[in-house]
Amino acid sequence: MGLIHTLEQCLNRMQTVGLIHTLEQRLNRVQTVGLIHTLEQCLNRVQTVGLIHTLEQCLNRAQTVGLIHTLEQCLNRMQTVGLIHTLEQCLNRTQTVGLIHTLEQCLNRTQTVGLIHTLEQCLNRMQTVGLIHTLEQCLNRVQTVGLIHTLEQRLNRVQTVGLIHTLEQCLNRMQTVGLIHTLEQCLNRMQTEAGTFSLHEIISVIARTATEAQFITSNEMANESAPPRSSILCRSRCHPIKSN
Repeated sequence: MGLIHTLEQCLNRMQTVGLIHTLEQRLNRVQTVGLIHTLEQCLNRVQTVGLIHTLEQCLNRAQTVGLIHTLEQCLNRMQTVGLIHTLEQCLNRTQTVGLIHTLEQCLNRTQTVGLIHTLEQCLNRMQTVGLIHTLEQCLNRVQTVGLIHTLEQRLNRVQTVGLIHTLEQCLNRMQTVGLIHTLEQCLNRMQTEAGTFSLHEIISVIARTATEAQFITSNEMANESAPPRSSILCRSRCHPIKSN
């Protein structure tokens, strides 16, 4: 499939996918997987496979299914790579990282942040998050938080939107949740390609293109040929984007 571009491109491409049920349904199917690495390890390992370099490529492959019903379906298709099974496996192994234990701990600490506006705002605020266990543990424990019961509840509110164009749109609809910093600290430890590009640079690209991505129609997206990953990141590195 070639090189991977950016998570922004990944999310832009998901515009043609269709409806999404709930991450809770996805995670329920993943719970039987077992132990795992970290998302960083997960992404680093797929890079050596040759076909899947990043989650963006993974999600691109899921588009052939038609509708994405569960993330578990998407990740099941990654099993043919040989190194990645499920995101739940990936997150279970984050316990060995030391700083990232559970997303549940991450979400518990995010309570002081307030509203979630866009993924760009979310990622900017995430700097004090800290630790992560597994996404499955996270969703089970957040039920006691009060405002956030499960991510499934959040996504249920998003279903009325129809198609999910970008994760930014998804998060805009979740402003009533009120309990998240960002995954920046977590993701900072998961720089793709052995740190060749910093996550800050990737996030800058996402933030810059998120708005205009909303206006790309499904037909245009289907016919669009994505630029090489290196060209986007190199442009952002050579011409840094100033954050607000």
